[in-house]
Parts: sequence; structure tokens; C-alpha cells
Amino acid sequence: MNGRELRVWRREQYLSQQELAAILGLHYTTVANWEAGRAEPPAEMLDLACEAISGRRERQVRALNYAKEKLAHQRRLKAIKQGLPERQAAAAVDSVTPAQTVGARKRGEV
Repeated sequence: MNGRELRVWRREQYLSQQELAAILGLHYTTVANWEAGRAEPPAEMLDLACEAISGRRERQVRALNYAKEKLAHQRRLKAIKQGLPERQAAAAVDSVTPAQTVGARKRGEV
């Protein structure tokens, strides 16, 4: 993988040079030098980066799913508390979108 391919791959992963460097345990200038073609990245480092990023993505997905479940549970309890029948409370929970989950997380509800 050359520097240009590395830059494209890093951007596809939504990582800055600093973030990729932190994952690899390097200084960000090392990543910048690889991308500029001043140095060649060792293949082992790129394999480590791929493994670390895929694990990080899995953790993010699990965290979002957990947040969605917790928000749905809180909404159902709130609906029941307000006296809505079980069926209506369940319908309110089913309408939770990922954007609502992220918003609730930012507000500290989850």
C-alpha cells in the first residue's frame, strides 16, 4: 500500500492522522510521512491498524445498540407511567430511530 492508498483508506475509516497514529502507538508525523511518500509503512503496522479499527467499530455498534435498547425501555416505562395501555407503550418504543438514540445519549438520558 502506498501513501495515497493509505490516505484514502484512512479517510474511508473516518480517522485523522493523529487517531491512526494513536491506534498504532506512533507519532502522527510518522503517518504523515507515510502518506507523503517520504517513508514506507511496514505491512505489519497496517494489519494491526485494520484489526484495531474493526474492533473499535464493533464496540461502537454494540454501544449504540445498548443505548437504543435502554432508551426504548425508558420510553416504555414513561408511557406506562403516563397511563398508556401496554400496546400503545410498545408502539412508542418501536418508533425509536438511531438519530433519537444519539440525541438521547448526548443529553445524558442513556
